[in-house]
Amino acid sequence: MLKFLLALSVSALFVSPVEATDLYPATKACVPGKPHCERWTTEFKRSLALAQKGDHVAQQTVAFCLSSGCHGAVAINRVASCSWHLIIVNSGAATVLDRSNLRNTCRPMTRAQKDEARALSGELIRKLYNRALVESDQM
Repeated sequence: MLKFLLALSVSALFVSPVEATDLYPATKACVPGKPHCERWTTEFKRSLALAQKGDHVAQQTVAFCLSSGCHGAVAINRVASCSWHLIIVNSGAATVLDRSNLRNTCRPMTRAQKDEARALSGELIRKLYNRALVESDQM
C-alpha cells in the first residue's frame, strides 16, 4: 500500500499544469443546419453555471455534453467529462448510472489523462463539498 501511495504521489508530479478552462470549456459556434445546436449551447451554459454551484442534474448535463458534444454545441473533451463524472460520484447523490458513466468515460483514458481529470475535479470538490476527492477504483 505504501508503494502504491508513493507511486501515486510521484506520478502527480508529471501531470501538466491544470488550466481552469479545461474544466470550464467554452461552447462552440453553431454550424448552420444544426437545429438543436443553439438550444444546447444555451442549455450547456445554464447547466455549467448550476453545476458549479453543486446542482446534480446540471453536473450530469455538463458531463454528458463534454463527452457527446451535444449536437455540436460543445467541444468534446473526455478529460473534462471524466472530471465532472468524478465530481458527481463524490457528490453524495450519485446513482448506479452515475458510477457506470464514470467507468465508461474514464476507463479508456491513459493514466496521465486520469491523473489530469483527478486534478481538475479535486479543487471543485473541495469548494462544493468541503472535502478532498475520494479516490475511486472505478476509473
